[in-house]
Order: sequence, then structure tokens, then C-alpha cells
Amino acid sequence: MRGVELRLVLALVAVVLPPLASGMAQAPGEAVILSMYGSKMGANHRPRLQRHAGVDFGGQGGAPVLAAADGIVNRLLDYDFGCGRGVVLAHLAFKRYTVYCHMQQALVRVGEGIIRGQTIGLIGTSGSAFGVPHVHFELCTSACASHADGDLGGTRDPLSVADGCFDPRKAYPSDRLVLTFPVQCLWWAWEKYR
Repeated sequence: MRGVELRLVLALVAVVLPPLASGMAQAPGEAVILSMYGSKMGANHRPRLQRHAGVDFGGQGGAPVLAAADGIVNRLLDYDFGCGRGVVLAHLAFKRYTVYCHMQQALVRVGEGIIRGQTIGLIGTSGSAFGVPHVHFELCTSACASHADGDLGGTRDPLSVADGCFDPRKAYPSDRLVLTFPVQCLWWAWEKYR
């Protein structure tokens, strides 16, 4: 690749992907992670006052939010501050709950059975998303409705039990909780699933 072509590709990547602030991580080739569990850096690349109780996955507004595991819709959330519009899924066999915040809208109803990879809402900027389209993804060890920054009690890092992006052809364990990312894979990551 010649210098001019390489600069063009790098410029295109810089426009398509949001910059990763110091201390941020990006899952290798699968999804953009804007803020890690326990981080003091927000999805908007500004410092937080308290540690983060979830993981923020970047995405385009209106893109699907995917269920990270089979479950039942436990609650629908609509808080002007904090979570904004969101969904809480109960994973009763494992006594765990996953929370998905800052949605444009939820596409499920309380009591509905959900399967892994199902679209449960659309990525948005509701609540305290600070204009950055993303999904705040949280794993709770007891019934919850999302935790404020600094309140890590009753939460766990969802990436500690995550297996990357959802692959519809993969069989996931049923004897333990394994989560998949709540967003679709980036276009170049789909190669490994073909």
C-alpha cells in the first residue's frame, strides 16, 4: 500500500470510529468499548466523579441492542437522569440480571421471554448519555434497576463472563452464565463468523 492510500485509509478509520481516550479499551476487532467497569472515564471521554458500574458499548443511534443471554424482561426503565430508557433482563437460573441503558426505545414488554441475540431495543442517548450514542451494560447479582456511578455493590464486571459478540451458529453453555456483547459486531469482525 502506498503512502497516499495508507493515509486515506487511516483518515477514513478516524472518521468512522470514535477516538479511544486514555485508559479505554476496545475489544479486539469486535465492538467499541467506551468505558470499562470500574472506570473513572465516561463514554463522552470526560472524567467521572465515581467509578462506573457497567461497561459502555459505542454504537450508532438506532442500531439494535441485543440480549446478552436468554432471560425474561423483568423491568422497563425510563429515568430522565441516569439510565434513561432501558431494559432489565432476569436470568433466573443463574440469579443474575443484565441492564441495558440509554436506549432510544425499548422493543420488548415486561414478562416477555427473550433469547440471546434478540433485539430488545435501539441504541440511543437517553438519560445521562451526554449526547454519545451507546449502551450502558450492567451485570447485577440481585434484582436491580441500574446503579449510579460509584455504587458497585451488587454488580459485577460483565466482561468477566463475556464471550464476545453474539454468533447465531455457536452453542453457548447452559450450566453457567455466559454473556455476549449487547451490540452487533463491527463489520470486519463478521469474517470470523462466516
